Amino acid sequence: MNDRRFGAAMLATFLLTTALAFPAGGKDETRSKLAASAEEAFFTAFVQRPEKPEAALPTLTLAWLRDRDDGRTQLLLGLNHLWLAAEGSRADPRTIEHLLLAERFLAMAAESLPEDRRIPSWLVPARLFLATGDEQKALVGELEAAYREDPVFHSFTMALLGFDQPVSSPAFQRGLEALRLAGQRADLDGDDPSAQNRPHWPHNVEGFLTFWADYELKAGHQERSHELLLTTRATESFERWPYREEVEDRLANLELYGRLYANDDPADDPPGLFGNGSQDISCQACHRGS
Repeated sequence: MNDRRFGAAMLATFLLTTALAFPAGGKDETRSKLAASAEEAFFTAFVQRPEKPEAALPTLTLAWLRDRDDGRTQLLLGLNHLWLAAEGSRADPRTIEHLLLAERFLAMAAESLPEDRRIPSWLVPARLFLATGDEQKALVGELEAAYREDPVFHSFTMALLGFDQPVSSPAFQRGLEALRLAGQRADLDGDDPSAQNRPHWPHNVEGFLTFWADYELKAGHQERSHELLLTTRATESFERWPYREEVEDRLANLELYGRLYANDDPADDPPGLFGNGSQDISCQACHRGS
């Protein structure tokens, strides 16, 4: 897997997905105070202080050492390391260290929490980068199986794995289909948290719609992209979104960006919100608070 696909796959682990396994509010009295404190520290860093992604690691690690069977702590440790890998430099050896630790803890969480079918959207991308050849094909099959169970939740991961591929490629077309199906099924005013803004992912809707608009534009559907960007701009929380200028930039340059996507040189493609090697915004597009 090349660096672009690595970046996209890592980012997919957070967008629309991270906090869903840990709904805001309520307490689990069976867990230790340390584990609960570590979880709170993670989301404080993730939503409110994204400039300090390592802040929760010491507490999370200590909580895991105290209770190695706590699946939620395992999962959060994996996600924290994956966050660091997603936004780390490809030239920094610590990025690979974080990826290896992410895979380890996410695999542990998958065993501890077999009922949580959201984990493939985090674990599969991590393993894809570490795998080769036929192993990668089998891993994509695992993600596709999870996607068939919950196409709304896993749509973003499916799409990100294909965004940097040629428009005619099966991976890109599967991604476009996944986003469209999620858009059809998602009820933004209903009960599916995958399609809503919540305290731990306050701008989920804006991030999803903007990425979908990028996909449609790369596919050559400028009018559809324009409609999606206007829908993004009309969301109730848009004026509080830290990245609303990304939508305004696309609306102002839609024709130019469409031509850049359409030529035969992927090197001059416009920067995607999540794909095309994007790292500056990444996870925070959906999770960063106002």
